[in-house]
Order: sequence, then C-alpha cells, then structure tokens
Amino acid sequence: MPLKQIDDPEKDKKPPKDKKPSGGGTGGSDSTDPWKYLEDGTKVRQGRKLPFENSLRELFDAVAGGVKLADSFSGQVIENQAEELAYGYARLAKEDPKVKAFFEKLVTGSAYSAVVIPTAVTVIPILWHFGLMPAKLGVPVTLAAGMMPFTREQEQAAMAQQQQEQAQAAQQQERATHPHGEAPGDGDES
Repeated sequence: MPLKQIDDPEKDKKPPKDKKPSGGGTGGSDSTDPWKYLEDGTKVRQGRKLPFENSLRELFDAVAGGVKLADSFSGQVIENQAEELAYGYARLAKEDPKVKAFFEKLVTGSAYSAVVIPTAVTVIPILWHFGLMPAKLGVPVTLAAGMMPFTREQEQAAMAQQQQEQAQAAQQQERATHPHGEAPGDGDES
C-alpha cells in the first residue's frame, strides 16, 4: 500500500517583507552592507551577486591587465578596485534601465571581445616592429604576444650580421680544404 504524501503548509510561504534577514556582519556594519572587513583590514564582497557583477568583474580584470601593459601602477589600481567597481556599476545597472541595456550589450557581446583582444595583440607588435607604435605600449604587448621585442632595424642588423658570420664560416671552410678539393684527413691513412 503506497504511503500518503503530506504537504508542508509552511513550504510555499514567503517571509513578511518588513522583516530584515539577520546578518552576521562584522565590525558593527549593518546587515545590508555588501562588504565584509577581514581582520587584516581588507574588504571583500559578501552575499548574493547582482546581475552583471561577475561579468563586470571579469571586464575590469581584463581592463586592468591591458592597462598594466602600458603602465603597471595604473593597472594595479584598477585591479585593486575591480570588485568595488563591478559592484557599483552592477548596482547602477539595477536602478537605471539605460545603464542596464548598455551593460547587456557590453558583457554579452562576447563575439566582439573574442575578436578585439587577439587583434590588438596581433596588430600592436607589428606596428611597433615597424616603428609606428610607441615602445611604451609596443614592447609590453610584444612580450605578451610571446615575441622578442626587435624593431625592424634591429632585425635587419641581426640578419646582416648572421649573413656575414655565415660568409666568414664558409670562407674558413674553403681555406681548410686542400687545393684538389680534399679536406684534411680525407686521404688514405694506412
């Protein structure tokens, strides 16, 4: 005989709206504060993330990485503030439909971001290589692309030096052969 299922009457009830959740905030902060301060003084985001917050955090981290290539101090400042920036902008997007629409396009346009960054990492080293980009930006991006930073002039000078060394090696090898075209030691040594 099957058992009868008993429905819980409290299951679908929602808590009254005037009640605030009891928060275990530290350091005297109220329960609505999204930030928690750790013992070492650092500030971390707690609670449920807002829409776009994670995507915006990733965006600010990517921006920080790009800025670090040109200026490490500025990039570090952006990286340090990325979490607070993401929260603030996500909160603004929650309140303003125009900002929300902008961020929807920004963070969901992954096809553009999948194209823009690799294109920049391809084009910037080439432009710098030919002297069309300042070294302050060109050298770090060239290194980030996994290439050695050589300008076109340096590359041509290195190639000329390599050709000169190869010619000298060929001349030395010619001098080391006998007049009849035999190399030393090729004869019958018996």
